[in-house]
Amino acid sequence: MKAYALHLGDTRVPFGQFYGGGDSARDMIKVLRDRSHPILVPVYAFLVDHPRHGPIMIDTGLNWQQAHAHRDYYSGPLLRAAFEEGEYLLRPEQRLDAQLERIGVRPRDIGTVILTHLHEDHLGGVRDLLGARFLVSRADWTSKNLGLFPFRRTPSLKNVLTDPELIDFDSGPFHSFAASRDVFGDGSVVLLPTPGHSVGHTSVFVDGGTGWQLLCAGDTLYTVRHLASDQIRPIMLGRRGRDRQLDAIARIRALLRALPELIIAPGHDHTDYGRALEQLLAGPVDPGDAHAVRRRADALFDQRGRLSGPDQPRYCPDPAGGPGGVSWAEAGADR
Repeated sequence: MKAYALHLGDTRVPFGQFYGGGDSARDMIKVLRDRSHPILVPVYAFLVDHPRHGPIMIDTGLNWQQAHAHRDYYSGPLLRAAFEEGEYLLRPEQRLDAQLERIGVRPRDIGTVILTHLHEDHLGGVRDLLGARFLVSRADWTSKNLGLFPFRRTPSLKNVLTDPELIDFDSGPFHSFAASRDVFGDGSVVLLPTPGHSVGHTSVFVDGGTGWQLLCAGDTLYTVRHLASDQIRPIMLGRRGRDRQLDAIARIRALLRALPELIIAPGHDHTDYGRALEQLLAGPVDPGDAHAVRRRADALFDQRGRLSGPDQPRYCPDPAGGPGGVSWAEAGADR
């Protein structure tokens, strides 16, 4: 089985969105209004070339209009208030069609698309893949306004995707998860409920069959370091959403303990781990390389699941005035 990490553009986000913690509306408004601490993070989608079921997309990244015709794409005062001008960046070679062509896959070849959740930076390529079977959790599809915006459907879905296959988790337990959905009935692709970041957020387990396994965690984990949820947390959507997301992260940690060949693939890992994933997931997956990436992730944590090295993210301004970076320091270090 082949697998690809597709870097489908980048998004500017406030540092606090990834590392600010907090779960109240006041926390969220404060972070989202913060224009002085931007960081640039990748937008990842994943393609699995399944030997029996053909190419499968997991999320779809950004499209050209989102990045280059922003005011037209997000027309109207409500949309423009929700989506900041210049928040998406996409180079020609990062377009979904260009990346598919590079690996020898045509959009019409993709038979299944799985959406981890219905936020805009994961939906841009939907309109290019409308001949596929789309799988979306029922809870996300039916949630009112996705809990975020004062409109029913975001632009990447409105009048585009109208009738996806709605998923209930009815395939029984899967290791640390009480429920799951086995997409093809053969254990090769299993959907797992990881609510919190959105009401029906879904993670996708893939069994490579040759000594590696993959968990596409969407935005349940922005980066692999977010597994240490007692130390670093993103902004979370209210206390109920927080509790659900922390429970989902705990279940992912337990899944990692149960499956030593499992590789975690976050949706926006801007660290060296994300770059290592891009190198690993670039076609046929070598089990030895997969083992090395798993060990690389494991080395970040001690036996209690806490970060074993620096654990305090710091914002590093860009002297040229662009998006800043993130460095790490030990707790209690002078700031």
